Amino acid sequence: MKLNSNLYSFSDNTFYNVTEKVNKYKEKHPDNKIISLGVGDVSKPVVKSIIEAMHKAVDDQANMETFKGYGAYYGYDFLKDVILENEYKDFGFTRDEIYISNGTKSDSTNILELFDIDSKICVSDPMYPIYMAGAKILNRNITCLDCNEDNNFIPTIPKEKYDIIYICSPSNPTGTCYTYDDLEKWIRYAKENKAVILYDNVYNAFIRSENVPRSIYEIDGAKEVAIEFRSFSKVASFTGLRCSYYIIPNEIDKDINYYWKNRTINRFNGADYIVQKGAMEVYSDSAKKEIKKNIDDYLEGAKKLRRVFENNGYSVYGGIDSPFLWIKTKDGMDSWEFFDFFLEKLNIIIIPGIIFGSNGDKYFRVSALASKGVIDEAIERINKYYEK
Repeated sequence: MKLNSNLYSFSDNTFYNVTEKVNKYKEKHPDNKIISLGVGDVSKPVVKSIIEAMHKAVDDQANMETFKGYGAYYGYDFLKDVILENEYKDFGFTRDEIYISNGTKSDSTNILELFDIDSKICVSDPMYPIYMAGAKILNRNITCLDCNEDNNFIPTIPKEKYDIIYICSPSNPTGTCYTYDDLEKWIRYAKENKAVILYDNVYNAFIRSENVPRSIYEIDGAKEVAIEFRSFSKVASFTGLRCSYYIIPNEIDKDINYYWKNRTINRFNGADYIVQKGAMEVYSDSAKKEIKKNIDDYLEGAKKLRRVFENNGYSVYGGIDSPFLWIKTKDGMDSWEFFDFFLEKLNIIIIPGIIFGSNGDKYFRVSALASKGVIDEAIERINKYYEK
């Protein structure tokens, strides 16, 4: 028996290694109170009206008149319709172009099955690591584009031709965003090179800046070259419920959705009925109000964290239209050394930047998705340490 060799080609710079290091530290120091600014999970519960909608959906499964089994491979029309009305009303998309799924983490790499195996793929460095890992597992070739302080962690348009371009905005990990001008350049590049942009837009609800689009389809020509991915995970606390969606515009290729539907019906049984009923309720007036408050709270936490790091001499990116902050290490330390420093001196978990690519080795990621109590305690510890 031969295993897929790509599965054991990964480095030791992963979230798993973070967990291992934290667990070993806890074993040696059981009385120390560890708090986390590294977690990408949410700290707000699912709002009440969504829970009620899912309870109702559970009851539907107990009666054959309302029971739902197999069938909605691409998502139920009731959810597609509210997404199209609330998120894409001005863009003219149809049910045929939207897919309901169970998480952008898998969607953003499964989509590579749509394209020829020899397609040339590019990502930014630093990047959300699943892009690289997913491409490797599928035996795809992938190139990293340089992102750094000089280009504000937005990659320069390459001279070389690529077929597939990953863009994450607002970015995980850097928290930086592509502006209208940035995306116009990439759309022009994609059209000139007959490329497709895979636009990871799961943090769109955090955007507050006027020069940052909420959807790539706000840019002229995007429907000809871009597939957009979104999720309910961070927006509506669905990290444990798993529901996402993405748009494949017919304008990319007249047959593209025909081919993808054939693929999907053979590889996916559809997101479950109960969670889709919950996702539908996300767009109710009561849920919208509560969800906006939750996101405003996360952004307030990001603002406070940004302030404390800047006040203590750090260079900070992100944290304005995103729950993530990308922060430069001090004293020449690499990102694992700085991880150890924060864990041992402050008992705070951060994420070393090297996990997101080689350009991240002098940075670390901080998440404002933690609870207010955790953020306030972290701020107190940081200020106390630097007062010495």
